[in-house]
Amino acid sequence: MTKLHMKGFVLRLLEESREGLWDYEIAAKVLEEFHHTGDYWRGEVRATLTDLFSGALLEEIEDRMDEEEYFGVGKISVKFRLSAFGRQRMVETGLL
Repeated sequence: MTKLHMKGFVLRLLEESREGLWDYEIAAKVLEEFHHTGDYWRGEVRATLTDLFSGALLEEIEDRMDEEEYFGVGKISVKFRLSAFGRQRMVETGLL
């Protein structure tokens, strides 16, 4: 993929994965692509996902409690997919 801002990268990832991706899968791919590490950047990815979800660009398709595997005990892991509105906005902004 060409270098995009984080939101664009996340949208493209989800567009390529019609069945959706878990937040920790998205975080791993973003951190790898942007050469970041650590809790701060994982948190940034989660904040980005929250922003995209609140703007109706993403849909939540599943959630479960994190057993300290990815983000920590008491955290919720969420599986997202691109919404129809998100796909439309990607076309309108040239991401697709």
